[in-house]
Amino acid sequence: MISEENEKIPDSGVLERISERIVSSSYVQSLKNVLQGEKKIAIIVDGPNILRKQKTKQIKLDDIDAIVKEFGKPSIKKVLLNEFASKNLIQAIINSGYEPIVTPYDIYITMAIEVMKTLNQNKKIGLFVLGSRHARIAPILLKIKEKGIETVVVGFETGMSVAVKKITDKICFLDIE
Repeated sequence: MISEENEKIPDSGVLERISERIVSSSYVQSLKNVLQGEKKIAIIVDGPNILRKQKTKQIKLDDIDAIVKEFGKPSIKKVLLNEFASKNLIQAIINSGYEPIVTPYDIYITMAIEVMKTLNQNKKIGLFVLGSRHARIAPILLKIKEKGIETVVVGFETGMSVAVKKITDKICFLDIE
């Protein structure tokens, strides 16, 4: 025979405090972000191709940040530079919150390596933003999309590769006026 025991039910104040702790935990917040569609964002910029003067305007990383802001807050921000990058440019990149990566090799090979390294080390990346306009990023975009990750390309309307336009999920043009 089963005996019935009087179980004491905690008062509502205790229950509220417990539920507040559960809801405010970092795990629950991360889960909430995923369910609400917030994704981890990675940005990799082709420095020599993007960080330049266009018409009358010098393009800055803040211009890219302003575009990416509509998608969420990036957790990885890198700028690829060739060996001719000045110390002042490298310092400006650091001051903008990006990691400068100076390479003596081809920028697009380095970009492919950095993208694959980021994909392998950060399984929670949901959006990749590539700053470039060159057709040589097309295979990189295809590889990212193969992993089921959304892509955005930021660049200039003038000279934007047709292949890149067709492959990426979204394209955002930098304002050069």
